[in-house]
Amino acid sequence: MEKTVIIEGMTCGHCAGRVKKEIEAIAGVESADVSADEGKAVVEMTNEVDDEKLAAAVEEAGYEFIKVS
Repeated sequence: MEKTVIIEGMTCGHCAGRVKKEIEAIAGVESADVSADEGKAVVEMTNEVDDEKLAAAVEEAGYEFIKVS
């Protein structure tokens, strides 16, 4: 199961690392491939994760959640 999260405000690898850490801390998330250049995170999940949890993780890292596609 996969979701793509669109994120605004990341400018470097360190930014992407912060988002990755927050998203991967969510129960049910297997991994997150985060790209500051593309402004997105591709999230692999073992079971369904609410979009609200993904949004909260992005905002906790200090960036703006745009949408899940």
